[in-house]
Amino acid sequence: MIRSFTLLLLIAFCGKLFPAGDSECGALESCIDYKADVHDLFSLQRGLGLYMNYCSSCHSLEYLRWNRLQKDLDIPKNILREDLILNPNIKNSDYMTFGLNSDDSTAWLGAYAPDLTLRTRVRGESWVYTYLQSFYEDASRPLGSNNLVLQGSSMPHVLSSLQGRQQLNNKGELVKVSEGKLSEQEFDNAMQDLVNFLAYAAEPIRSEREKNGIFVILFFVIFTAVMWLLNREYSKDIK
Repeated sequence: MIRSFTLLLLIAFCGKLFPAGDSECGALESCIDYKADVHDLFSLQRGLGLYMNYCSSCHSLEYLRWNRLQKDLDIPKNILREDLILNPNIKNSDYMTFGLNSDDSTAWLGAYAPDLTLRTRVRGESWVYTYLQSFYEDASRPLGSNNLVLQGSSMPHVLSSLQGRQQLNNKGELVKVSEGKLSEQEFDNAMQDLVNFLAYAAEPIRSEREKNGIFVILFFVIFTAVMWLLNREYSKDIK
């Protein structure tokens, strides 16, 4: 009875935390399957560069501290201060709070730029990866763009200079109408770097946790084998 009650509470809690439909891919049948690699340091550094250049003007990472970022991504202190933080009033131990939020939202859009710290945990890595690749031109939208994954998105296609312009054909499929600075494969790799970085930001300890998990599993395997052998010896005496 107690177990059943606990299970029901867990299901109800998960339903509140991850409401149905959050991971669905809008007009697409399914998201492009992608699992972030938070162990690739160079990828995380490239993803940080993309975030700072294309995302940080609007989106914060308000649960991630600058000094944690510096340590995990092996960033020299002078680069952190001179190229990333910029503001002399911000301390290395402060959270990465900048961009637009609910207090200074763009009223003419009727929306604000959400914090991205936990975006991959809430939406899923595949959702974010697919979303970044699914912008298209839409003259009916205030900023001239829309997204197949999140219809009516207020976010402009800030990555269009890299990806190129996309439109919908008669079948509702994305068609590229102009090339960007990056080839299709280069843009795909760049979006992997960005999602990898956002996955790291959502859980900075994830890389360490996954590495430690391997040793924990090995310990339990060895421990189980030792206990089984010990139990076999004791069982002989009992018989």
